[in-house]
Amino acid sequence: MYIPTQEVRYSKIARITLFLCVMTPSAVVAWLGGIHSLLDCAIAFLWPLALPLIYLDFSPVAGLCCSALLQATLFFCTVRSRRLTARGKATLAITWGMLFAFILRVTLAFQAWQSVSPGM
Repeated sequence: MYIPTQEVRYSKIARITLFLCVMTPSAVVAWLGGIHSLLDCAIAFLWPLALPLIYLDFSPVAGLCCSALLQATLFFCTVRSRRLTARGKATLAITWGMLFAFILRVTLAFQAWQSVSPGM
């Protein structure tokens, strides 16, 4: 039985896998947070960068577009990087996705807290 080494396992990683590592944690947090629209869950990873822009008087669409542009640029640079190994790219994508999921979770909790105590 052939058991590949760790180097061989991570030698090639698909772009879709990296993208799902970025997108899926935020989608799960959004789904568990009460957002049950498939489209809203799919774009949930854009909200952590869009919300500060919305608070600076951008429209929600403009904030989401700026977030998408910035993240697409960062994703493209990550995928095309020759300095990062496939394992490093996977680690970066997973960390990025989990960080944005955490930020989204804190944001949803803060919004829920504000709706419960409107006097504060």
